[in-house]
Amino acid sequence: MWFANARLNFVSRNFKYPGTLSKTTRNDNKFKTVEKKRKRLSSLDHFRGLALFLMILVNSLSPYNVPKWLKHSPWNGYQFPDLVAPLFLFAMGVAYRISLNSRLSRFGMKRTLFHFIKRYVILFLFGFVGILLVKRSFDWGILQMLGAVGLFILPIMFLSPLYSIIISFILLAFYQISINIFGLSSFILKFDMGGPFATLSWAFIPVFASSFVGVEVFSRRDQADLKKLLLTGIILTLVGFAESRFIPLNKHLVSSSYILFSTGLATVLFSIFYILVEIHKFHVDILNVLGKNSLIIFMFSNTISTILNAKLPSSLPIIYPILVTIGLLIGSIIIAKILARYEIYIKL
Repeated sequence: MWFANARLNFVSRNFKYPGTLSKTTRNDNKFKTVEKKRKRLSSLDHFRGLALFLMILVNSLSPYNVPKWLKHSPWNGYQFPDLVAPLFLFAMGVAYRISLNSRLSRFGMKRTLFHFIKRYVILFLFGFVGILLVKRSFDWGILQMLGAVGLFILPIMFLSPLYSIIISFILLAFYQISINIFGLSSFILKFDMGGPFATLSWAFIPVFASSFVGVEVFSRRDQADLKKLLLTGIILTLVGFAESRFIPLNKHLVSSSYILFSTGLATVLFSIFYILVEIHKFHVDILNVLGKNSLIIFMFSNTISTILNAKLPSSLPIIYPILVTIGLLIGSIIIAKILARYEIYIKL
């Protein structure tokens, strides 16, 4: 399989135990080379920025009387908003493995684990407390999903890229089989984003993004095999679409066909961004600055959207949600520009 060569250049065969980089001079030199190259990947910032922009747009408008294309598919099927959460999760995943190994090399196991656990626990609690205070419920929103997935895939990232992808495929298959055989659909539908159990399904997206796409673009950078990225994205999309004949595309159930289809589309879109930004030097300042602090800005915008959606009636004339959304986007862009101007990058 083509996954077999998808290994980080700086991770040698001399691993002493999972997560510990070899201390040989040769391995250190490899790692330093990657570190010098990996200051910022502008195409990833642009991709994150687009995911954040679309997330704000959809979260702010979808609860109201807007055109159908701005709402999630009511059940089986696939519409534009159904791609937004997978895009954000994919963007979160691309640099996950590289960041993990970078911190392991610089700070060691304990500090690295503490950093990653703290990051995703904060993300989870921020969403949990926000929904509890605003909606007086224990619903499972997107921040909880992102936090839970980030924590869940952490041990998987200590495996090689190939084994990580295999494990994520197995977990995705197990999730879908559990729905079909054990009738867990009703439990999953009690929560937004599929609830805790759907973490098994969502996890495929960031694991694939980090173990295949991230490894390719960060370890090879200027020599990244873009044909392989595009072809793999197209194949995943087609596999997801073909599977949908038997297991429908369903965002509410987080079906395996939905995950594969979305991951394929995200891979293709990221590849296009890589070609435009890294090769043809195409630059969109708004997307770039939003992407540099996407997580903290999303937490801010999601909190505002949750409060407003709880206070404003869904029957409100469309002009008011549009104005609120424009204001939220402008506010997010201003915050992003201020942070970027002073080179402040908040990673939690």
